[in-house]
Amino acid sequence: MLKIARISYDPVISYAAEELKRCLEIMDPSQPVLLLTYPTYRSDLKEALWVGMDPAFAGAVPEVSVAELDDAIAIEVEGGCGFITGANPRAVLIAVYRYLRALGAAWVRPGRDGEVLPSCDVRRRTVSIRETPSCRHRGICIEGSVSLEHVCEIIDWMPRVGLNAYFNQFMIPATFYERWYEHYLNPTLTPYPVDHADIEGIRDSTVLEIKRRGLLYHATGHGWTCEPFGISGTGWDADREHPVPEESRPFLALVNGKRELSGNIPLNTNLCYSNPEVRERMSDAVVDYCLERPEVDYIHVWLADGFNNHCECENCVTKRPADWYIDILNLIDQKMTAKGLKTRVVFLMYFDLYWPPVESKLDNPDRFVLMFAPITRTYSKSLGEAGDFDPKKLPAYQRNQNQMPRSVEENLCWLRQWQQFFPGDCFDYDYHYMWDHLRDTAHMSMNQVLFEDMKSMDKLGMNGMISCQNQRVWMPSGFGMAAMAAALWDRNTDYQQMADEYFAAAFGPDGSLVKDYLEELSRLMTPAYFRREMGDVSPEAAENFQQVPCLTGEFVSVILDNLDRPLPKAQHQSWAYLDFHRRFTELLAATAQLLAQGNREEALNRFQRVCRYLQDHELEIADVFDAYEFQATIRRVFDPPRVIF
Repeated sequence: MLKIARISYDPVISYAAEELKRCLEIMDPSQPVLLLTYPTYRSDLKEALWVGMDPAFAGAVPEVSVAELDDAIAIEVEGGCGFITGANPRAVLIAVYRYLRALGAAWVRPGRDGEVLPSCDVRRRTVSIRETPSCRHRGICIEGSVSLEHVCEIIDWMPRVGLNAYFNQFMIPATFYERWYEHYLNPTLTPYPVDHADIEGIRDSTVLEIKRRGLLYHATGHGWTCEPFGISGTGWDADREHPVPEESRPFLALVNGKRELSGNIPLNTNLCYSNPEVRERMSDAVVDYCLERPEVDYIHVWLADGFNNHCECENCVTKRPADWYIDILNLIDQKMTAKGLKTRVVFLMYFDLYWPPVESKLDNPDRFVLMFAPITRTYSKSLGEAGDFDPKKLPAYQRNQNQMPRSVEENLCWLRQWQQFFPGDCFDYDYHYMWDHLRDTAHMSMNQVLFEDMKSMDKLGMNGMISCQNQRVWMPSGFGMAAMAAALWDRNTDYQQMADEYFAAAFGPDGSLVKDYLEELSRLMTPAYFRREMGDVSPEAAENFQQVPCLTGEFVSVILDNLDRPLPKAQHQSWAYLDFHRRFTELLAATAQLLAQGNREEALNRFQRVCRYLQDHELEIADVFDAYEFQATIRRVFDPPRVIF
C-alpha cells in the first residue's frame, strides 16, 4: 500500500494530494493508496509520500524572488516514499503533476480524453527534481467562443503542464459565452440564450476552479472607459439600440468635432482623459472592483480597444495618451494604498500607447506590471529572430494619424522605449492562438515561432506571457500549447525532443509520422498567404494548395490503420480528430487554391461550403476546435474588410 501524507488542510494542497492519489491508483492499480492528513511533517513517518509545505523541506526548494508568485518545486521520491513540495500551494500542485509526468503521464489536451496515464510500478521508480520556472507569468486569457465546460477544462489542464495564471476579460465576459450558447455563425444549432446574470454565474464558477488550483487570477482589462459611465462594454458588437446617456456624452473623446461612440462600439471608445471627473470615475471604479473581489491577484486597467480615436479637445492634446494614462494609474494607486489594497495593476503598451509618456512618471512602480501587447505583429518571424531597429526611425506621435508596427523589430524597439520608462515586471500578451493558428491550419510553423518567442522572454526583458487565445485549439494536435508551456517553464527545453515526446504521448507508436505529416502540411498550407503577406494572387501559394490532397491522400492509410488499433482512449481520440482535420483541410486547400489563382468570387462561394461543413459537424469537434472563430477570422481572407491587422 502507498501512503500519501498531505500537510495542512490548505485546499490547494488537499486537491494536489487527491489528484496524486487518483492518478497513481490508475497507473499502478496493484498499489492501493491511503490518503492521510497531518498539520506538519512527522519525521517518524518515513514510509509515506509527503505532499505539501513544511520547514523540513524548505532547504530543498530553490530560492525565488516572491514566494507567492514564483513556482519553484522540489521532488524527492524513492520507492513511493519521500516528498513533493514547492514555494507556494500552487507550486505543490504543479510539482505533483511534474512527478506524474516523470512517471510517464501526459495531458495532451484538456478533458479526460486527453489524459494519458500509463502503467507504472511506482515502487521501482526514483524521481529527484528541483526546478525554478524560467518565467513568472505563464497564463491564458479567455477568448473565442466558449462554454463553462470548455473554460473549466482548460483551467484543469493548465497546472498539469506548469501554467499558473488565468485571465477573465471584462467586467462580465459576456461575448465569449454568448457566441457559444447562442451558437453564433451556426444556424444548424438551436440557440440557448444567456443573459448577463447567467454569465456572471458562469464566470464565478470558473473563478472557483481557478482558486481551487491556486492559480493567479487576472481580471477585466477593457471596460473601464465605458462601464463607470453607464455604458455597457461586454463585447465588440456595435450597439445602436442603447444610446449614450446624455450625462455621459461630455466624457467621450472629441474626435472630428463629435463626442460619440467610435464605430458605435463602446469598448473601442476612448474618453476625454484631461477631464478630472473622467479620471476620478475610472479610478474609483477600479478600486471598488478590487474591494468587492479580493480574489483578484492582478487587475488589468486598459484604455479603449481602438486606435487613432483619442480626444482632440484643447486640453487633451497638450499631452500624449500615455501621459494621461499614467496620471490615471497614479490616481488608482493612491486610492488603493489608502484602502490597504495589495492588488497588482497591469498596464499596457498597445495601439496609440506604443508611444510612451514624456511627462508623467509612475509614483509607485512596485504596484505595476507592464504588458506588451503586439497585436499588429507578424507571426512569420519570432521575436527571438528580430534584428536591430534604429530607434531614430520610430515614427513621431501624431494624434489619430499613427501607423501601427507590423515587423517584430519595430514592435520590440517600442518595447525598449517603454522599458526605459518602466524597468519593472513585464510580460508579453500575445495572440499566436487567437488568430494565427487558424491561418496555419496544421499549426506547426506557428508553433515553432511560439516556442522561440517563449524561449526569448528573458533576453527581451520580459518575464513570461499571458496568451490571449481561443480556448479550443487542440486540432490537429495540442503540441503548440504543450510547447508554449514547456518553454515558459524551462527556456532550455529542446524543441525536437519536446515534439517527439508530445506526439508519442498523443498518437502512440506512429506519433513521429504525425509530426512529419503536420510539418509538411503546415508548409503546403502556406500560412503567410492566410496572413495576407503574399498578395491575393500567388502562383506559389496556389501550387502549394494543389499538392495538399496528395499529402493527405497518402497519409489517410496511416490514420485509418491507427483508428483500427487497440490504442488508449486519448490516443484513439487524437487520430479521430486528425481524420476530421484531414477532410476539413482538403476542402480549405481547394478553396484557397481558387483564391490564389485569382478566382475570388468562386473561392468565396466555396468558402461558404467549408463553413457549412464545419457547422454540420461542429458538435463532433466542439472540444478541440472553435468553428465560430475560424469563420470570423478566415472569412477576412476571402472577403477582406477595409481595415485588418
